[in-house]
Amino acid sequence: MDILQQELTYIFNAFVAIFVIVDPFAVIPVYMSLTQDIHNPKEHNHVRLKASLIALAILCTFAASGMAIFRVFGITLPAFQIAGGILLLKFGLAQLSDNRNRVSSEEKIESIDRDDISVFPLAIPLLAGPGSISTVVLYSSKAASDIRIISLLLAITLAILCCFLILKMSNLLYKILGKTGLNLLTKLMGILLTAIAIQFIINGLTAVVRSFL
Repeated sequence: MDILQQELTYIFNAFVAIFVIVDPFAVIPVYMSLTQDIHNPKEHNHVRLKASLIALAILCTFAASGMAIFRVFGITLPAFQIAGGILLLKFGLAQLSDNRNRVSSEEKIESIDRDDISVFPLAIPLLAGPGSISTVVLYSSKAASDIRIISLLLAITLAILCCFLILKMSNLLYKILGKTGLNLLTKLMGILLTAIAIQFIINGLTAVVRSFL
């Protein structure tokens, strides 16, 4: 029972961290803007589904590989925890800011000229960006067994599934919450993300201090 409880806690923590960094509520205005010329519901669903599956594949790949790619360059876990925590802290503070842009103006202009927006910018970088990839790798680095990796993959799947459902209800959510409501949710997620980022930094610094002691 203790093992099951530990795995459920790990899944929940990883799910919250991934969901918060992706922040699908902040993606809604961008998604609606990019898909405003798509009037076919089936095409809308195809764009959402394809973007979600691509993002899922990217995040699961990094979850499975973990720190392997970083060990090639001699990067230790504490170093990545500190660097990843700082990166997530930057995203968290950006979510608390009033002038946060999920997609730059150059990226938005480029996406208009593309036939398939599901890959760019929806899948990358909106759903699977530097922040979510760093989060996945950080949680993967703490996975000491194959069961824990499976738990992480499940957490990623649940987070992306929730993002897909939220994008599917984007029009309804925008009507109910409005821009103010969506901004409020984004700021709440920014607070959570900032706390998670600081915890990662503390963990990394603690490991460094212990190694010196």
